Amino acid sequence: MTRASIRPSRKVALFVATIATLCAATATTATTAAAATTATTAAAATAAGPPDPPGPVEDLVLSPASGNGARGLSFEATWTPPAETGDGIRTHYVVEAYDAIGTRLESTTTGRTSSGPIRGDRCRAPLGAAVRAVTQDPRGGGPIDGPTVRAQFGHLNLCEVNNSIHAEQTGPGALQVAVKREPPVDPYVAGPCTLTVDGLVAWSGLCGTREQTITVDGLAPGGHHLVLTTGSPRGDSSSAHAFATVG
Repeated sequence: MTRASIRPSRKVALFVATIATLCAATATTATTAAAATTATTAAAATAAGPPDPPGPVEDLVLSPASGNGARGLSFEATWTPPAETGDGIRTHYVVEAYDAIGTRLESTTTGRTSSGPIRGDRCRAPLGAAVRAVTQDPRGGGPIDGPTVRAQFGHLNLCEVNNSIHAEQTGPGALQVAVKREPPVDPYVAGPCTLTVDGLVAWSGLCGTREQTITVDGLAPGGHHLVLTTGSPRGDSSSAHAFATVG
C-alpha cells in the first residue's frame, strides 16, 4: 500500500509544476505586450507633434468708454473668435493694454469676446490693446497661445510743459526767479521741475499749473547761469535759461 500511494503524488507534483511554468510564461507575455503597447502609444503621440494653436482673433475694435476725468482716456475692446481654434480645448482670451510710454494698463483673462473699460492718461496716448486666443492641450499639456492681434486708441498728445524764467536781484546774494508758463497751456497738465544755479540744484517742485516765483539766496557776487528743467507726463523735458548778476 505504501508504494501504490507514492506514484499519484509524483504525478500531482509534476502537474502543478507544469501549470506554474505556463502561468509564469503567460504573465511574462502579458507584461511584454503591455510595455509594447505603451511604447507604441508614446511613439504615436510623439509622431503626432504638439496640438495646433488657435488662429488670430478677428474684428478687434476699440471703442470709447465713459467715466473719464480731466486727463482720462478710456476704451473697451471687442472682437470675434478665431476662424480656426486648432486642436486645443476651452478657448479663452488674454487681453493686455499699455500706454505710449510702456506702462501696463491691463492684463486679464476672459472667456468673453469683450473687455471691461480700460483707463489711461490722454497725455500718454495713443493707448494700445493686444488680444490673443488661448486653448488648453487636451493631452494634459500647458496652454496653447494663438497669435497676438493689436490695435490703438486715441491720438498723440505731447502735453508739453514749456516755461520761461526771468531773474532779478532782491537783496544781498539773493535772486527772485519768475516762472511763466508758455503756450500751449493746458490747465490740467503740470510736471516736476528743477532749478539749477551754475549747475547746482537750488530748488525743485511742480511747475505748470500757475505762474510762480522762486527765491534763491546765498549767492556770491558776479554772474550766475540759471536753468529750469520741467518734465512732461510723457517723460519728455524742456529747459528755460536765464542769466543774472548779483552785486
